[in-house]
Parts: sequence; structure tokens; C-alpha cells
Amino acid sequence: MEHRSPDLTIGFPRETGPERRTICTPALAADLARAGFGLIAEPGIGAGVGITDDAYTSAGVRLVGADRVWSAPLVLRYKSPDPADLARLSPGQHIGALFHAEGDADLLAALQARKVTAWSYEFMAEGGRFPLGKAGGQIAGIQAVLAGAQALQHPAGRGVLLGGVDGAEAARVVVIGSGNVGAAAARTAAALGAQVVVLPRCEASRAGYERRAPAGVRVLVNCRDVLLEQLKDADLLVGAVLVSTYDTSPMITDADLGLMRPGAVIVDATCGYGPGYLPTAGPVQQAGDEPRLAGGILHIKVDMWPALVPATATAAYTSNAAPYLVRLARVALLGEEDPVVQAAQISRAGQLTHPVLLQHARFYGMQP
Repeated sequence: MEHRSPDLTIGFPRETGPERRTICTPALAADLARAGFGLIAEPGIGAGVGITDDAYTSAGVRLVGADRVWSAPLVLRYKSPDPADLARLSPGQHIGALFHAEGDADLLAALQARKVTAWSYEFMAEGGRFPLGKAGGQIAGIQAVLAGAQALQHPAGRGVLLGGVDGAEAARVVVIGSGNVGAAAARTAAALGAQVVVLPRCEASRAGYERRAPAGVRVLVNCRDVLLEQLKDADLLVGAVLVSTYDTSPMITDADLGLMRPGAVIVDATCGYGPGYLPTAGPVQQAGDEPRLAGGILHIKVDMWPALVPATATAAYTSNAAPYLVRLARVALLGEEDPVVQAAQISRAGQLTHPVLLQHARFYGMQP
């Protein structure tokens, strides 16, 4: 019987809507080409971040029409395609993206209907960490502090400058969480001159973060009594908890807001689902929206910080993700075993596989 070599083509479609970021850079393309993969992309895929088509062709990328790109055995995107995009796929294909599909019932249904195998970058796990969440998390943490600093100057805000000034008491910043988002928020606030307290979720997280915390940052385990005590003096609180699902207990309640100083600011930097861990933040806002005033506290809940800096986000994300995307391609197209990549699989031939998605599917009343 004739043996056929596997098709090692990877397709990079353009992002849809206002999205300017791209997962395909010439540097990533060169890494994938060296690993033996063929690369095709739509013309103009890098236009939103100033990368020319010539730069792609020089890196070995063939520029072809959208239909051809979407027919590749492995399709890689930056952001999740919408259900209409997924309709371009056929059973048996693989697709990778930052899906965040657990909060989108229509997207879950589309993955099932197309019978594709999907990989969600944010779930890749190695050594207890999520390496492909690093760049976006760092951007979100930095932006959360900058947004909070601006909100403190709002007419309803405390009127406190986050940066240190001689003769004035330093602002007090509390960060819930010590992962990629929380660590970046703490580093930014400390660099501006604020007094910073970081609240990791457990003793092991506290010990791990304390070894790399900026000088002067206090690190305390996030228990109820500690959190309530820190709320009393906080000018800015940044919520940077990794996972918040529909059954996550509220961490800060409406009643807790009464402990805070009027005009203090809460920034929800990770924007969970359902009631969330910061239910007082209300629905997700658009960048540039006025802070929401509730209980005398200004609330900001934005989930698109990296999209506001597409050039920075593209460069940082793809340089960090490149070795993992090569490994993903080897798993999807060559059938290699790789537990780090396998942790990112969210569906297989239309069957939902990741426990977080299965939990949300049950919430929606869907069959996994």
C-alpha cells in the first residue's frame, strides 16, 4: 500500500473585525519553516502592526486566498474566530487560537458542529504555569495600574497621585493574585512609588512570588480577614485572579465596599464569568468608558488591554509563543505526544475535552 506523507501546511488567516494583532510574524514563520512546516497566509495579515507582505515572503510564507488558508490541516489565529469563521472549516482540521471559548455558548456549539480539533493557547500548562498567558498578562497588569492611576484623578476619585511625591503619603495599592497579571501590576505600581501589597491565593504561591517580588512589596496570603483589612486603606485594588467561573464565590461583595475609602478604585484586570470574584465591577466595559461608580467606589472592568497596544502585543506574544506553536504543530500534524500542548486541547473531532469548557457547557445545558 502506498504511504503518503502527512500534509504539513499551516494556514494563517487574517483576523476579523477591528483586531490589528496577528499571530504570524516573519520570526515565527522562520521558526516553523525550519521545523519543516509549509506556511500559507492571506495577504495583508500583518498590516495592522506594520509588517509588509514582502517580509512574509522573505520568511518563506506563501500568500494565497482566504479559502486556501482556511483549508489547511492546521489553522492558527491570534484571537478566537467567531462561529461564522469556524463554518469555513471541515471535520478533521485543527485550529489554534486564544479562544476563551468557555464564556461563549455559540462558539462552543460551533466547535461541536464543525467536528474540528481545537487548541486554546491560554490553557497550555508547564510547571504549574501558563506560558502563553505571560505576554498578555503582563500587558493587562501594566494597563490595569495605568487605568487605575487615571481613575484616581477622576472628579469622583480620591484625588491621589499613584506616583510618589516628596511630602505626600504614597498611594496604597492592593493586588489580588501573583500570576502574570498580578506580578506585572505590582511591579508597575511599585516602580511608580506606591506602597504595594500582593495577596497570592495560598502559602505555596506566596512563597514562590515573594522570592521575585520587587523590593518593598508586602506579600500576604489572601484569606478573608487579610483581604478585608487591606481594603480599608487601599487607594487602588487590582483584581488579577486567574480563573473565575460561574460558580466562583464572590471575593468582594457590595457590603465590603463600605470598608473602602470613598473614591478608591477597583480594576478587574482578568474579567471572569458569571458573578465573578468582583461582582461589584458589573458588566465588562469598553476601553475608554467612564469608570462605573458603585458604593462610592470607582470600578473598571476591561478585558481587552492587549488589543489597545497591538504592535507591542504581537511582538511580545509571538516571541514568547513561538517554541510552543512549533510543538503544537508537531502534535497536530505529526501526531507527537506532548503533555504541555495536550493541556491546551479544548475539543477533539467536535467533542469538548477541556474540564473548564465542560463545566461551562453544563452551565449552558449543552451536551459535551
